[in-house]
Amino acid sequence: MFKFKIGRKQPEDNEARRRLQKELFGLSKVCDRGFPSRPSAIAYDNQLRLIVIGTQTGEIRIYGQPGFQLSFSLDVNNSCSCNIHHLLFLNGSGRLIVLTTEGYIHLLEINNYHSHETTNHDSVTGNITTVRLDRICTSNEDDSICLKQTQSICLLKNHLSLLIGLENGDIVLFNIENFSLTTKPIIPNEILMKNIPENCHGRVSNTGSVQSIVQHPTNDEKILIGYKNCLIVQWDLPSNSHDRMYVYKQEIESLCWYNNGLNFASCHTDGSYALWNANEDINALENEKKQYGPYPCMTMKKILVKIMRNGDPLIIFSGGLQRSSYSTKHSVSCVCENEHEHDHSDRQRHVAFDFTTSVIDFFTIDKPSSDGSRDDPQSLIILLKEEIVFVDLVTDSWPSYRLPYLNSIHACPVICTTLLYNVNQQFYKKLTNYGNIQFDDYSDRKWPLTGGEINYCPSSSNLNNTLTNSLDDGCSKRQILLTGHEDGSIQFWDVTDISMPLLYKLKTNEYFQIDQPSNDDGEEENWPPFRKTGFFDPFSDDPRLAIQKISLCTNTDTLIVAGQAGQIFTFHFSNESVDTNISVHEGCESYVWKGHEEMKIKQCHVSAGFVASSIVQLFPPASVSALALCSDIQTYAVGTAHGFTLFNYKQNRMLTVKCTLDPASLSSTSAVQASGETSLNRGRSLKKSLRESFRRLRKGRTLKKTMIAVNKRSETIAASGPLEERVPVERQVEFREFKPVDDQIISMVRCLYFAQTYITS
Repeated sequence: MFKFKIGRKQPEDNEARRRLQKELFGLSKVCDRGFPSRPSAIAYDNQLRLIVIGTQTGEIRIYGQPGFQLSFSLDVNNSCSCNIHHLLFLNGSGRLIVLTTEGYIHLLEINNYHSHETTNHDSVTGNITTVRLDRICTSNEDDSICLKQTQSICLLKNHLSLLIGLENGDIVLFNIENFSLTTKPIIPNEILMKNIPENCHGRVSNTGSVQSIVQHPTNDEKILIGYKNCLIVQWDLPSNSHDRMYVYKQEIESLCWYNNGLNFASCHTDGSYALWNANEDINALENEKKQYGPYPCMTMKKILVKIMRNGDPLIIFSGGLQRSSYSTKHSVSCVCENEHEHDHSDRQRHVAFDFTTSVIDFFTIDKPSSDGSRDDPQSLIILLKEEIVFVDLVTDSWPSYRLPYLNSIHACPVICTTLLYNVNQQFYKKLTNYGNIQFDDYSDRKWPLTGGEINYCPSSSNLNNTLTNSLDDGCSKRQILLTGHEDGSIQFWDVTDISMPLLYKLKTNEYFQIDQPSNDDGEEENWPPFRKTGFFDPFSDDPRLAIQKISLCTNTDTLIVAGQAGQIFTFHFSNESVDTNISVHEGCESYVWKGHEEMKIKQCHVSAGFVASSIVQLFPPASVSALALCSDIQTYAVGTAHGFTLFNYKQNRMLTVKCTLDPASLSSTSAVQASGETSLNRGRSLKKSLRESFRRLRKGRTLKKTMIAVNKRSETIAASGPLEERVPVERQVEFREFKPVDDQIISMVRCLYFAQTYITS
């Protein structure tokens, strides 16, 4: 076996061809657009106004104002793991600390580089400033053994030390200046166990892992530590001793300070949260509440308490829903007690933002008052597994922001794409105007991230990878990407610069009758007050809605869309909302189709924008495999696995229909349809398959019994004498004759094209 493996060698011509392919077809990544895959951590710099997202594959992306983006990838060839566990910004310094799951700590820095480049048009040399993310240093392998057990981290305000909580309950110190780890724990759990109050010894037998470490907002010498097994400790760093200890009845998940350090909050595994007075030893617990109780609830994983501009507390937490009813839901809840409102109907604002994927982390962007008594949260950023959501906390209704970047292109599975270059300005303005109407429900406030500077390039030749952040807003050469999705939607993306915002979304499912499951628990949905948030929805109501082909002419504003069930739309811009009642033009019906049924059209109300002017339903309703548009003669051609047709969308008339199937198979199918023997054959084949399966079961049982008997007989023969050598029976390998592929695949139309030529008279 191995001699064939070792002795076999690829032909030399293949090796030469492979080398030639590397020289001629070298691919390199230019930029990263959309939402990163498999995110794992997020951090925010409140001075530079930047956010950073880390992934499980070691990708790091930094975002600021629309158009500013930096990317970095941890070295794959390095021995350390690339799965990012924690991210921390050294505020205002442009430095970033990255902690991986394998226990390695990386220090990254944002640097400016000046280069001299000459434009192609006027040969003028100018200074171009590019921004790059560089790695400064990495921790050694000895420290990684200890840091593998990291459960929580806290960066002290002096930016010189990093407190790391471990799974065994110890807290170690990592020095950022010399980038080394102290081997001895600065807060060992043995010391805490000796100082636990006597009345709590039975409730706390072990501290458990360090779940949360937070530094005091005003006193840098104090930190708050939350241990898994119901223990909360206020620790004094200079004296290396505890000030106060609190023991709760439930396990701790997360802690946070609020009210300028006078109070703190804790959330727990039973779905409850507690509010504490930080200056009290006895009766420190001010309030405890299970928001979605009293029934058993899921774990509340994180909590934040912010003081709003009017002095009301805003409580933000993830999880905590009832386990029996909402165990599959993912939510972040915002509860605001309006203590200053006299109207009791508006005493509480409560929204449970409902997402389709799990919550990784969340934080708020604040605008604190000068005395620090008010946090005044402006925005809430929620990182999810498949998307990111920005919520406006200043507007009373708490709407979401329209994302200028980080859009989840795969919110619904992408089936087909079309890229358009040099889109004319009139079409682009129409598209953006109609798109703004679709986003009326979103926040009107300015984008909360304003960090980063953008240097506009004098020519397109300066565009390269992630160092260039944006193009000029007045650029006349626009590029639009169209994506067709499984749910029957078409999305228009502006890919002129690196941001890739969503311009417009067209839905074709509004034109069809779709059987949707009835919602019987409508009354129960009033509590909790869920609000569907985010775009990610991987589930489709009907697989027949999937978009297969897209063709767009920006000069005539004509869009042709073909679907999975043989439906072809013709869309044009309309300034007013209309009620559509479109007649369906069907294709040839001389073929027996055993697949899905065609879509049923319904009358619907469509808002201004792209409105369908005609719908063609092909028969058989097979998936469209080819599409071509010629707007000069107002005609398009469409092909399937059974043939192709030409349709004039101005006159709503079929010009020609051509079947590509074999005439013999077509006649046989029609004969079968006339005789009505298909159902009989299906019934006979079902009975035959059932009969054969039962025979196999009986045969298997008899073979098992005979094998047992043969084994016993062979044992007796072996005991009596040597067994004769058996010559293996050689089986002749027959040559398998090549069979042609299915007739349906041979008949499939792969490509259609309108060509201009001359006709001789």
